[in-house]
Amino acid sequence: MSKKILNGFGLCLVVSLVLVLASANITQAASTTKQLSTNYTLVNLGAQDAHVVVQYLLDSGATWTAPAGSTNFTITANGGQKIVRQYQDAMTPTSGRGSAVVSSDQPLGAVVQILAVGQTASSGAYSGFTAVSDKFYVPLVARRLSSASGTVNSQVMIQNTGGSATTVSVQFIGAASYTKSGISIPAGATYYYDLDDETNLVAPWYGSAVVQAASGGTVAVVSNLFTGSNGMQTYNAFPASSVGPKWLVPLFTARLANGLSAPIAVQNLSGAPIAVNGITLSCTPDAGATGFSALTVKNSTAVADNASYYFNPVTDSTNFPTGWYGSCTVDAGSSNVVAFVQMRTVGTDNAGAYEAINASGTNTKAFVPLVAKRLGNGFASAVTIQNLSSTTDANVTLTYTPSPDYVAAGGSATALTTSTTIPKSASLIQNQRLTTFAVGATAMPIGWYGTLTVQSTNSVAIDGFVQLTNVNNPAGDTFMAHGVFTQP
Repeated sequence: MSKKILNGFGLCLVVSLVLVLASANITQAASTTKQLSTNYTLVNLGAQDAHVVVQYLLDSGATWTAPAGSTNFTITANGGQKIVRQYQDAMTPTSGRGSAVVSSDQPLGAVVQILAVGQTASSGAYSGFTAVSDKFYVPLVARRLSSASGTVNSQVMIQNTGGSATTVSVQFIGAASYTKSGISIPAGATYYYDLDDETNLVAPWYGSAVVQAASGGTVAVVSNLFTGSNGMQTYNAFPASSVGPKWLVPLFTARLANGLSAPIAVQNLSGAPIAVNGITLSCTPDAGATGFSALTVKNSTAVADNASYYFNPVTDSTNFPTGWYGSCTVDAGSSNVVAFVQMRTVGTDNAGAYEAINASGTNTKAFVPLVAKRLGNGFASAVTIQNLSSTTDANVTLTYTPSPDYVAAGGSATALTTSTTIPKSASLIQNQRLTTFAVGATAMPIGWYGTLTVQSTNSVAIDGFVQLTNVNNPAGDTFMAHGVFTQP
């Protein structure tokens, strides 16, 4: 049986997996002057070797030719990895934007990185889609909005994951609303909707969006949020099947010394307005955050159906003390919502985003497609694994599997493993930015890269997210974040 993963910056993986991609030197549209490129990393979630076939399509729907090494390959079982770099591969045409459909006989996970190569850095990351829908929700989009990080513009990238052409409408909900209808997308292709070009949204404008495919159609959706000249936050939109009343935020910050704050966008999908005080943000300070107490903040205005409410520690010093950091829960009572988190380092270009975690999750195994410890170019990751249970500690085993590319370059082929406990409602941070980072008692070599598998051995549900960073702190935005993949 073929399996696919889907996602929205031009890459479609469906196991099949769906991804949204760009080759080298593609200027996206008016929201950014950057020429963006992509790479993607696959991880085999299955117990057998995965035989993989990838089809690449330009946004026109035409075939985008790639070398055989990135169209047909095998990924070893139980956390094996494959890295594909469009900016190095001899794509034909060499420049383009579009999508990919990744088909496999084993379940796969994927992370896509969007990069400005050879320019002042801009970067974003998102997870490949393993499930698609006829409807997706986007909690925050903007057109020519002023912010403390510069002008904000959005792109909404919509991939047709069906086998035939479909039409799509996009409803924008804000102080002024607008619906764009009749967007035609060829099978497998991605439509790049740049809001800077949408004159029907009178600037400055911000709000939420709902993407709806025509009857019988399915899509996958990713959003880029550009800030200033270099900042870029990329996040997955939410399929209709993912909504829920309670969401977990493993890392929340308020105006740290380095400028990092983490605004949270909550979109109301209940079918009716949510009244004032209907959404509760409950936050617990990290054990290392001495001198801080727990926070409880509620929505101060009613939230219309499909609209969003924003908890913003960048500007709200009344509810969020300077220097506060820890974890939070978004609770909308009986109302269905979705939520995502921005990670904005105000005063710099660095910006990332990740989807909050649905608290109703039941999966006990998590996969991270790409982990790296202080590579020669400065690239390094930090992984946060969240215990979803509020009553039971999670006993977990972590297995780090080296990349075949790392082994081919002379690195050890031996996996690194350790076991530990994550307390109820708490998280475990694995910070490969640190020179001292070790897996249990075994030091991880600087320059190591590969995948991470986390197994809850006592059947407690887990989830998580990943930060991708550069320890060399070059100019521009090198900060990215994305979710992990989970299985029962």
